[in-house]
Amino acid sequence: RKIFKVNKSNAEKSKKIEKEEKFFRETFMYDKEIKVINTATAECSVPSKRRVDLPLTAGEQLDVIDVTEGSAVICRNSEGRYGYVLVEHLNFR
Repeated sequence: RKIFKVNKSNAEKSKKIEKEEKFFRETFMYDKEIKVINTATAECSVPSKRRVDLPLTAGEQLDVIDVTEGSAVICRNSEGRYGYVLVEHLNFR
């Protein structure tokens, strides 16, 4: 019985990640392949002011997906959510 619960949980998580990726592609008009170019750690907690900003929790690991022309990068968190993060809030060590 526990096996079914695990599979159901993974299926729900996978569906949520697909939904987040679809939202990201539509909102950011992103048609490139999603590749992790670097990883970073959030240095401080920052709430998002807009839906396109990724809220941060201090110490959270993020995948850096793309760089922008300004001082922000596009990141993905462990929940599969995408958004802009200012470079000054990240530690690349």
